[in-house]
Amino acid sequence: MSENMEKFRHMDGSDAVIEKPYIKIIFQHGGAPEQVGVNGCRLEDVIEILQEKLLDFQGRDLDCDENATALYHLDLAREALLLRRKRREAQGLLGERARHASSDLAGV
Repeated sequence: MSENMEKFRHMDGSDAVIEKPYIKIIFQHGGAPEQVGVNGCRLEDVIEILQEKLLDFQGRDLDCDENATALYHLDLAREALLLRRKRREAQGLLGERARHASSDLAGV
């Protein structure tokens, strides 16, 4: 990766731009949006897109138990990421490159 592409890396060093055939995802990089502005999407945004697509299937003649199961698990993933965000906020680590404690903190 060239030096110019370093701005497209997460704080943890992983790629912020994921490109595969027929898909390109640019994740938020360089810190929290409050610090660097919005420059990409969050994992939650990608999950929401998948949920919308599956809900569209479910609302038509493509509904099935497997779609419902996938929706259930995507919802669990979204909730887990929301809990992570709340814990990081409660611990003053949102936007920081530091590990947070995952144990319950007063219900958070």
